Amino acid sequence: MARASIEVRDLVVRYGGVVAVRGVTFTVGAGEHLTLLGPSGCGKTTTLRAIAGLEKPASGEIRIGGAPVFSSSPAVNVPAERRGLSMVFQSYAIWPHMSVFDNVAYGLRVRKRPEAEVTARVREALDLVQLSELGARSASKLSGGQQQRVALARAFVFSPSVLLFDEPLSNLDAKLRAEMRVELKELQRRLDITSVYVTHDLEEALAISDRIVVMRDGAIEQIGSPGEIYDRPRNTFVADFVGSANLIRGRRRADLERDGLVVIQTQGGALVHGTASGGRPQGDDTLMAVRTVRLRLERARPATQVNVWPARIRRRVFQGDFTQYHVDWDGRVLVVRLATAEPLVEGDEVFVSADPRYCVLLEE
Repeated sequence: MARASIEVRDLVVRYGGVVAVRGVTFTVGAGEHLTLLGPSGCGKTTTLRAIAGLEKPASGEIRIGGAPVFSSSPAVNVPAERRGLSMVFQSYAIWPHMSVFDNVAYGLRVRKRPEAEVTARVREALDLVQLSELGARSASKLSGGQQQRVALARAFVFSPSVLLFDEPLSNLDAKLRAEMRVELKELQRRLDITSVYVTHDLEEALAISDRIVVMRDGAIEQIGSPGEIYDRPRNTFVADFVGSANLIRGRRRADLERDGLVVIQTQGGALVHGTASGGRPQGDDTLMAVRTVRLRLERARPATQVNVWPARIRRRVFQGDFTQYHVDWDGRVLVVRLATAEPLVEGDEVFVSADPRYCVLLEE
């Protein structure tokens, strides 16, 4: 299957007087799986539709495989059907009056491929999505997960150079959605195809992406690998949107900084050692983010030299795979999530600690 890179430069999309996408720039390498992540209305689907050719931008440039498919200067706007890509929609768009085989074969038949080639390709596609035994079944008799697989097979059966996904798992229940994440990642690996995926679901983005673009209000907040986005957020929006984090405010103590670590001192006097995510924040008053799962609670004081503080368990909430603790620390409450076999009790005096690598100084 062919692979193509994608380049988006200074993309602007307007709906009347409303700017939906504001100067977005990013690239997708050939064979890379990139996810546009953000809340509803942030411009991620509009960006995807502009790549697909379903929305005409006001300005900017989009290249697929190095060739411009849209440019405001000079004027270029290649029609969607000539961009060599395929799109999987949230609604699946399965034709209920057709069989599974005919749904998948539709794109090949529209392209007037020989019937022998259609049969071979459809069988191969159905085998890849584990539906090889259901080719003759009516599409109206399929479950939601099976319909999703048909939509996937139909999207890649004619060997597009790029696959686009617009929240394709949002109509599935939680358990099936988790299973389909694994299948999607495996399918992308086997196809080795370039893909752009849109979602507002953090777990989905972390599970299936090579890189993630976090968007807000039509602009990009951060681009990075799932690990970078999760553990090294640039600002308060990314820290808060991508998982749960404690935000600790304090004053920079440059006089205590060494070994590449930054130090802040809270209003209560606690010293927090951490790392800087990127540009230095302006002014002395700064914020540091630490994920709830990166904090540790212990009854005995750990041997580490920094980032160890006394605390008290205020509330314990059992949530199945983990237990969430609310602890009184330095005049405020920290949230800690632990997968521990030995539960701590409300009122216990404990020590809370954090590895400085996971305490990230945020940009303003």
